[in-house]
Amino acid sequence: MDTADGVAAGAVTRKNQEFFLGCASILRRCLIAVSCILAISPSPLLASDACRLPSLAHEQKNVATIDRLEKAWTVAFLRGDTQFERCLLTPDFIEIMRHGNITTLVDELRGAAENRGKNMPIPEFPEIQVLLHGNVAVAYGTLSATGSARKARARYADYYVWENGGWRAFFAQQTPIEEC
Repeated sequence: MDTADGVAAGAVTRKNQEFFLGCASILRRCLIAVSCILAISPSPLLASDACRLPSLAHEQKNVATIDRLEKAWTVAFLRGDTQFERCLLTPDFIEIMRHGNITTLVDELRGAAENRGKNMPIPEFPEIQVLLHGNVAVAYGTLSATGSARKARARYADYYVWENGGWRAFFAQQTPIEEC
């Protein structure tokens, strides 16, 4: 190998080393940044640990489990238990209310949070009907609420999907029943 080739080869090697050291430094900074982001952001692993609630334990693909979840959801809403609702409802949860407005998980959680500490009475639960089709369930029934001047009734349907070993509510709808 002549001198020119030796110098050129050495120069390339030094440049390669500098390049790789620079890349390693950038990679190290990126890994530190990603580690910091993961440490402060909610992760699915943390969420699943937070969702190990007694009311969500021992779920099965059966009518009894959906019936139990429907009742637990009502109690959670009236007691302001947003942790339970975050675990039961999917992030893209949508509900069409009896007057036609569309609400989201954020709205549901806000409504539940407003009930926290109010000691709202738990109503008698209406008869719940459940349809099961594979990984999807629909719970439906009739709601009655008495207001200051009149009694309001509505039919409702709550839609569930079985994912990761448990039921999650992803859609709900209320339809008013007009009095004749």
